[in-house]
Amino acid sequence: MSAPFSPAPGAPAFDALARALAEREPAPHSLCLRLEELTLRVRSNSGLVIDDLRGYFAPFLVPETAPADLDFLLLDGPVETPPVELATRPHLPGKRPDKERAADLPGADGGGRLVRKQATGMLFAFGGGWNIALGPCAQNRNQLVNFLCTRYMERRVAQGWVLGHAAGVVPGAGGARALALCGFAGMGKSTLALHLVARGYDFLSNDRVLVEPRSASAPVSAPVLHGIPKHPRLNPGTALGNPELAPLLARALPEASRRAYSSLPETALYAVEDKYDAIIDSCFTAAGAGGSRFRLAAPLAGLVVLNWKHGGGAMQARRVELAARPDLLEALRKPPGAFYLPGALETARLTAAECLETLSGVPVLELAGGSDFSAGATACQNFLDA
Repeated sequence: MSAPFSPAPGAPAFDALARALAEREPAPHSLCLRLEELTLRVRSNSGLVIDDLRGYFAPFLVPETAPADLDFLLLDGPVETPPVELATRPHLPGKRPDKERAADLPGADGGGRLVRKQATGMLFAFGGGWNIALGPCAQNRNQLVNFLCTRYMERRVAQGWVLGHAAGVVPGAGGARALALCGFAGMGKSTLALHLVARGYDFLSNDRVLVEPRSASAPVSAPVLHGIPKHPRLNPGTALGNPELAPLLARALPEASRRAYSSLPETALYAVEDKYDAIIDSCFTAAGAGGSRFRLAAPLAGLVVLNWKHGGGAMQARRVELAARPDLLEALRKPPGAFYLPGALETARLTAAECLETLSGVPVLELAGGSDFSAGATACQNFLDA
């Protein structure tokens, strides 16, 4: 659960603070996104920020005619000094301490929250219908994308959908079955998803998924796997070091970077930490082809859990019962973070028991032994075909 952050004594009302921030300067540049039945409107004082996001979210752009379900304001400028004292909270194992600081402010509709990203200085204010990002927006596209996606996911989690740490793929254009690919940090779920996309699957989501429970009116139906419009972020080792993917993913790297990394030995290449967005349609859609390879929803046909390791011998693919393997369930479960307000989580399905109930009847495949993405992709295909 997203616990409240105590504000400093005498903190202003959130509504007044958000309104003052929104009225500081004009935001004439905008775009509109359609994510399934929801519309997101994004405004900014910077045309460069909007143009950059327009290219990133290209498959989901719609004309700015319909009323928005979620409004965002992105104010590009220098690093902001938070208007109140922000607090830290204990970090999850493996996460960088003091990654973000936050404070909750009182106000109408439950008030709102301020979150500051410590590494970049980006400041986010949200709650009561406000979703505002302030600071060097043009240099931090990934944090803007995460902000939009997380606020969208909060809306879905409040509907009772289960939040998962996974990638998602759908076989073939117009396919009606989805696979969720989960695994503990560093297992390579996004890389496995890209191997399947290279074999003709459509991309559904990267890193985060939402599972909509079966309909009460149709209990024999399958849960639905929903994605977010976030492209994979790759290190050069993933983009250039795999023969099956390199001809496609090399497009994600600028030409100068490709030249700089091409002469590195494999061990040095995989040690480089320098993230690049692999825009799905730029990497995988043939020139001149219509449509998009990025989907956002399909009935969930199966769950694949990566439980392998480098140098672990031959890969092993085996069917398992998730209820008997709670260790594997934890590879999928994802606790909400600081961008989920407590009020929205009152109806969320966050416990292990609720996750198991949502996934009841969904076949599960464990990939164990040694990590082998080519063999793993074949195992996924066979699993889905079966």
